[in-house]
Formats: sequence, structure tokens, C-alpha cells
Amino acid sequence: MHYVKEKNQIYVYALPVLDSRMYIVIHDEDPGRALIIDPLVAEEAVPVLDTLSHADVLLTHSHCDHISGVNWLRRRVNSTLLCSECCAGKILDPHKNLAAFASILVMDKSQEEQKLFTQIMDLAYTCEADQTFDTETSFRFGSYLTEIIHTPGHSDCSQCIRLTTEEKGLSPEIVFTGDSLVNGYDVITRLPGGNKKDYQAITRPWLDALADDTLIMPGHGDWGTKKELFRG
Repeated sequence: MHYVKEKNQIYVYALPVLDSRMYIVIHDEDPGRALIIDPLVAEEAVPVLDTLSHADVLLTHSHCDHISGVNWLRRRVNSTLLCSECCAGKILDPHKNLAAFASILVMDKSQEEQKLFTQIMDLAYTCEADQTFDTETSFRFGSYLTEIIHTPGHSDCSQCIRLTTEEKGLSPEIVFTGDSLVNGYDVITRLPGGNKKDYQAITRPWLDALADDTLIMPGHGDWGTKKELFRG
């Protein structure tokens, strides 16, 4: 379900089997520009992509189901991929971005779903960043201040992307949480680079401090307010 309300245009697409989400946030002042978060291959997104002259691409973390559309996207849209140095190193290696172990990510799925996912996922998949930063950064995107905040736990390079504004007609606070907060599931910290203590000490308190009406765009499942999605 897309989020199109007043001046906000956020298009949402899902990866089969794992339901990982890609978000296309249209610039509120220049509709030819967009933020694209966690790219995946989605032919249904082509009509939106074809309207863009440039996209700034951001990642919530390095896992293959959240980066699988980067190379496909580059062929369709002039784009710049910005991510942390930690993330940039991992997306270059299919063992570190977990593409080589894609079957492990769907062990709890049916045999049919497992087969489908291994057909979708390139087990040798890699991609490359255009620009990097240390652990956190911020920049303006139209009327929004965009902050990329280090939120370890699910992985050591997990980050939440926070958009805030006081402009009328726009949602005042939107947070793209990746797998640091998902809809309907507990946060997984057992994968390589995951750390439950870091999640409890750093990321959970940061999420707790968000206002209940903050619009959450999670890494899996449908969006909603923090109050609706947060599992206490």
C-alpha cells in the first residue's frame, strides 16, 4: 500500500517471500527527484521510476534482500548510492551481504517459497556504493531534514533513516527502520554482525524515544505509526 497524502508521495514495493520493502519518496519540490530506500527489483515500479531524473539511494543495512535491486535500479535511473563505510564494505561481498547464504534466510518458509526465493536471489550478488560516511550523516531533501542514524543490533551496519519537517501538508516525522523494527515480528539479532546487547542498549532506547504518532516505514510488512507497530 502506497502512502500518498497531501504533499507526501511514498511508493512502496515488496520482495516476494520475505516481504522486504522498497520505498520511493518523491521530492516535495521537484517531482523528478526521489529518495529510494532499500532497492529491490519491481517491474511495477517502472512507471514511477521513468518519471525520475535522479534518485538518491539509501540502505538501512547490507543484507541481500535489502540491496537486491541496486544494480537493476542503476540501469533505469541516474542514481547515487550513499551508505556507511561498514555497509559499503559488506555489499561488495556475497558472503558478507548474505546472498551466498540466501537459503538460510528462508529456512522457515515452505519448500515452494524457498525455491522461489533462491530463483529470485543471485547467490553471488554484489553492488557498490558511490559515496560513504563514517557512522551517521544528515542532509536536506526538499522540505525534509534527512538523518541517517546508526542503530546496531540486527546487524552492525544497521541504520534508521529519519525525515523531519515543519512544512504543512507533509508528515512531520517519518522513520525508515529497516529490520531494526518490523511489522509483526520480533527483531532478529542472531545473524552475523547482529548483537542483542547493542540492540537493547542503543537501538531500543532510540526507538522508544520516538513519538507514538511517528510514521514508521519498516523493513518488512506494512507501514503504520510507532504506536501501531512497536512490539513492547
